[in-house]
Amino acid sequence: MVETDTVTLFADLVRRDDESIRLPAAALAMARVQYPRLDVEAYLDQLDLIAARAMPAVEEARSAERKLVALRRFLFREIAFRGNEESYYDPRNTFLNDVLDRRLGIPITLSLVYIEVAAACDLPAEGIGFPGHFLVRDVTTGHVIDPFRGGLRLDGDGCRRLLAAQGIDPAQWTDELLRPVSKRQFLRRMINNIARYYAETRDGSRLEKLEAMAAVLGEQDDSERAPLLQ
Repeated sequence: MVETDTVTLFADLVRRDDESIRLPAAALAMARVQYPRLDVEAYLDQLDLIAARAMPAVEEARSAERKLVALRRFLFREIAFRGNEESYYDPRNTFLNDVLDRRLGIPITLSLVYIEVAAACDLPAEGIGFPGHFLVRDVTTGHVIDPFRGGLRLDGDGCRRLLAAQGIDPAQWTDELLRPVSKRQFLRRMINNIARYYAETRDGSRLEKLEAMAAVLGEQDDSERAPLLQ
């Protein structure tokens, strides 16, 4: 029998229309599978503080392009969030609390941080379910951004190179690979990443809780079944 506390918290956060889901809260509820005593509100406050620190420089910039530059400089230089290329498969890269504490993550967790801080700075952004490597699109400019690589802006050729880096023939390129994901799809992909770790360590109890969370989100589609952490 699955313990209900952590799963119920997650379910309460996602059983609403997709636009009303707050991704950071749901991601932190998910992290309680690993950290049962995790103070979700404290980490939400930490994320809000990061956003508040970013706002002055972003607001000072006069164009959308300059605002993006200011946000990139703050997140990836001033407070030094970065992709953990040295220990990519460290499970701490998949838990939002660890990412906030360590400033290290994988594409999808860094994308979550970027999207939340950008939204607070009035720079709406959306997650892109790129195969094997989560990305972000700035809604105002349409720019595709890679938070794992310091907020690098990707053009079409850059996206094709990234596709090849995932072992996929660039000839298979289609604009559909840059379509935004729903918040439920976003969380499903996070669950898939964490579940791989528990499957490898044969932690059946925690894996069972994640499976219960996944069931709350509903059916997954093919785009959510990526082979690697993302």
